[in-house]
Amino acid sequence: MNPFEHVKNLHTKKRRWDDFNDEEKKSFNIFIINKTLSFNPNYLNIVNMVQNYTGLNQVLSQKEVFNLYYSLLPTKFRFYRWIKGEKTKKEKEKAEYLAMHFKVSIREAYDYLQILDKKTIKSIIKNYKNDTSRKTIQSTKK
Repeated sequence: MNPFEHVKNLHTKKRRWDDFNDEEKKSFNIFIINKTLSFNPNYLNIVNMVQNYTGLNQVLSQKEVFNLYYSLLPTKFRFYRWIKGEKTKKEKEKAEYLAMHFKVSIREAYDYLQILDKKTIKSIIKNYKNDTSRKTIQSTKK
């Protein structure tokens, strides 16, 4: 059972915690459940309350979190889309140049794209446009 099925079950209230087998109980990931529920703005107060007692504090067990949500959430189910970041091809190319310049991973370079101003990014890319090391990076990816 995946976390989204757990969330749906919390709303439809078809199965209680004791109805799950061990594998289904183990798949109840509190972090993902909280994240999924937090996309609904009406649940933010409930999720924040639960998060204070989970995570590093770990006061509540999986069963207690399930039962809490089971009793607090309404039966009306509405799916809220999972928010994903978009990475364009142009952004990827910029990130590759920044990764070379700062000697960091591509993932970290995306953070640099958010921090640096456009003028700085353009000047860095301009310095690397004719660099031969860029071509060797591309050839090793294939």
